[in-house]
Amino acid sequence: MDVEILSCLSGAREARGISVIIDVFRASNTILACLGRGAECVIPVCSLDDARGLKKKNPRSLLFGERKGLVPDGVDYGNSPVLASKLRLKGKRVILTTSAGTQGILGAGKSDEVIVGSFANACAVVDYITKRNLLKVSLVAIGLEAHSACVEDELCAEYIRGRLLGKFPDFEGVKREILRSDGANRLRRLKQDDDLDFCLKLDVYDIVPRFDFESGCLSVG
Repeated sequence: MDVEILSCLSGAREARGISVIIDVFRASNTILACLGRGAECVIPVCSLDDARGLKKKNPRSLLFGERKGLVPDGVDYGNSPVLASKLRLKGKRVILTTSAGTQGILGAGKSDEVIVGSFANACAVVDYITKRNLLKVSLVAIGLEAHSACVEDELCAEYIRGRLLGKFPDFEGVKREILRSDGANRLRRLKQDDDLDFCLKLDVYDIVPRFDFESGCLSVG
């Protein structure tokens, strides 16, 4: 198995085979939380205006989003996995637009398949890929605003790569390093400590969000 780690939106565009989009802080975990709460699907959208337009056409859907880590005007909920994990989302369609994660999902168009990963579903991702006996795996650490590499995404990609290759990385050591990172400090400055804690839990979800290029939706099952 050829497992490659790529970074940022440029890496997503270069990704081939099965691509795992990793945005630890916080899109990957918001997607997992929404689907874990029974959402029918999550629709990733790049543009905030496009997301608002899609919400207007589908008023029963819920619009989640962020820019610079904050909740933009005209959005129902922010990009918060903790909040998503508390909502009643069964059967709901969720629209999500973020600075990095959704950009990566939609940017990986040359991949055979696109899935979403984080620490929270690392084991599920590894099992999913291993069972399919794939030759090429691209782990895309999407980074800050999809343009600058960041510690949490790079270390998560390395962690998943290690697991795919039959190793047992020291998660607690990885977690300690991430807690000292700029990304963790940014969430603290934004008073989003609860999301920080949530995003650094291991193997909370036994689901793998998969992106359907035709429908434009992420779903499980």
